[in-house]
Amino acid sequence: MKRVSWILIGLLLVPAAAVALSKSDVRAIILAEYPGAKITDIEKEQYRGQKIFEVDFKHGGENLEAIIGLDGEIIKVGVDD
Repeated sequence: MKRVSWILIGLLLVPAAAVALSKSDVRAIILAEYPGAKITDIEKEQYRGQKIFEVDFKHGGENLEAIIGLDGEIIKVGVDD
């Protein structure tokens, strides 16, 4: 959680036009919230009209999918079907 806080603080301090969330940043966000997760795929997608990262990962014996905004916010996490 500490790492996510620092990432988010850093994103807030940089002008929005200069912020570019990388797959590495997305990986850090997932691992901070779901320690030990095994990330299987990270893709840029569209969700409800906005660009997001879609992350497929395994955690606690479940296949999960997360939607992360380009600002680093975890929008949604659910079971991947």
